[in-house]
Amino acid sequence: MRKPRRAPPRPARNPAPSRTVELTVDQVGARGDGIARLDGETVFVPFTVAGDRVLARVEGKRGDGLTAALIEVLEPGPGRATPPCAHYGRCGGCSLQHLDDALYAEWKRDLLVTQLARQGLAEAIVEPLVRIPPASRRRATFAFTRAKGAIVLGFNGRASHTVVDIERCPLLDPALGDALPGLRKLLGGIAIEGGGDLTLTLTEGGLDVLVEAPARLDLFERETLAEAAASLDLARLHWRRPGTGLVEPIARRRAALVHFGGIAVEPAPGGFLQPTRGGELAIAEAILSATPKDVPVADLYSGCGSFSLPLALRGPVRAVEGEQGPVAALEAAARAASLPLTAEVRDLARRPLAAHELKGFRAIVLDPPRAGAAAQAAELARPSPGGPTTIAMVSCNPATLARDLRTLCDGGWRIKRVVPIDQFPWSAHLEAVATLCL
Repeated sequence: MRKPRRAPPRPARNPAPSRTVELTVDQVGARGDGIARLDGETVFVPFTVAGDRVLARVEGKRGDGLTAALIEVLEPGPGRATPPCAHYGRCGGCSLQHLDDALYAEWKRDLLVTQLARQGLAEAIVEPLVRIPPASRRRATFAFTRAKGAIVLGFNGRASHTVVDIERCPLLDPALGDALPGLRKLLGGIAIEGGGDLTLTLTEGGLDVLVEAPARLDLFERETLAEAAASLDLARLHWRRPGTGLVEPIARRRAALVHFGGIAVEPAPGGFLQPTRGGELAIAEAILSATPKDVPVADLYSGCGSFSLPLALRGPVRAVEGEQGPVAALEAAARAASLPLTAEVRDLARRPLAAHELKGFRAIVLDPPRAGAAAQAAELARPSPGGPTTIAMVSCNPATLARDLRTLCDGGWRIKRVVPIDQFPWSAHLEAVATLCL
């Protein structure tokens, strides 16, 4: 019997030797890192701007290029600014606070323009960037862990699982930042096995808190948490053990309400909302201006009704969403307001609405996750008589948006306008609303 051959050793993940080099940055790339060249190779250097001459330490490989850590800016390029946050550089939440405002806005809009051009859609009309200011984020997920007996609560460091303890974040609504010390104390009183996540949402009823951690709560701990919820004046407090999907109510002192088009909704604990109220309104305005009134509309990836409910004030709506919690919240709100809305739980990535199911709808709204709506776009790219003639597509990923728009245009749709909306300041994330017609 022949002995099995040994597999060759795997190459090191980061074979590039560490070395200190001097570089000149040519541009800022799509992830927010500066891009330079070294011996014919691309080098990605975070926290730099075009024109910077820097001293950097090459540390490893990234795709077809090299990664480097910034050591010193030897000569600053135009457009460099002083970051407004004391945690910048350690916290992984922001990557572009070192750009001045004008350069940042130009770079942000160009993310969308570049992706459209790569898909052969350079002629699409991209409107000026809609800016949502800092200090307006109403929803955020924090990481926490216990270190030396104390709770460390904040965001993960750049390319790291290390939690950076956050005192103040310039992105957050002040009410979220003000709650952090009390939430550290709340978590410190529970025997948590390791760390976890904490989702904090500012609602009209107050703060809505969902803790996700592997603790097994006994009666005393539940009572302790309920008392803490009262002392912090939380609207709701829920707990979820990772991997179970089961959300356990700890305290419900008030309804955690939000309003969409004036209609009250109580989202499921930790449920998705647009991160800012201003961003939500800007998206809704773009959708409503593109969608005809008094016609049937299908709102796909509807969530708990950010756009379904305003649309239902103008005509019948069919809402489709992949999770039960948001659908239940949406249906309850529509019933209470006597709106002409029906809702369905359906995984649109696996079971998109087929061409025959789209008949009867005059307009389609899509707000998919970052992966986009490839399957649904393929169905919409086969228009038929009696089907929709208007599409409003919302996306937080310019690359997948451009891909799906290419699919639609290949099927005969025309892009009327694309509105970039920046509700993720100082990051490489960009929201956009594209409207199309036949």
